[in-house]
Amino acid sequence: MKRAPGALIAYIGGIRSGKSGLAQVRFAAKTAHRNLKSPAYLGTLAPSAGRGDPELAARLAAHRASRPASWATVDVEADLVAAAERCAVAGHDAWFLDGLGAWAALRLGAATEAVAALEEFLVMARGVPLALLVLDEAGLGGVSGEASTSAFADLNGTLNQAVSAAADEVWTVQAGLALRLK
Repeated sequence: MKRAPGALIAYIGGIRSGKSGLAQVRFAAKTAHRNLKSPAYLGTLAPSAGRGDPELAARLAAHRASRPASWATVDVEADLVAAAERCAVAGHDAWFLDGLGAWAALRLGAATEAVAALEEFLVMARGVPLALLVLDEAGLGGVSGEASTSAFADLNGTLNQAVSAAADEVWTVQAGLALRLK
């Protein structure tokens, strides 16, 4: 029997825009509609990220609690390709990556390698029936005079453009509302 072609979907928005929640609802619906049995949540913040930061710890706990228990959790940390390989080996047929901006922040000292790793990840993601990526928008303001902030905006923007070019659908989210761009 021929497998349905994979779908690559991106949701992009600013901090607290509602992008993760809307993307998660869409992912759950698409997973059910396609009868996918082994979804995986690929988290880009290390499990230890909330230590010493009660607000971040609470946000991470809320994200965890909002996901179905049946979704496997795969910690990405700095190695996106290795996380994709773990998903492939485990047979996960739907991947939800949340969020690419946190991963970009870990890769600031290796921007060229980060772009290459993302390209490799996208090729692998195309091999599964469903992949949804949550992207962080950081480019709506002016240019920062701070070197690390500019480096993040540059890398994050490059990664977002690469995902958006490869994606079948791209949604922008503001104030909890999604608008399809592609």
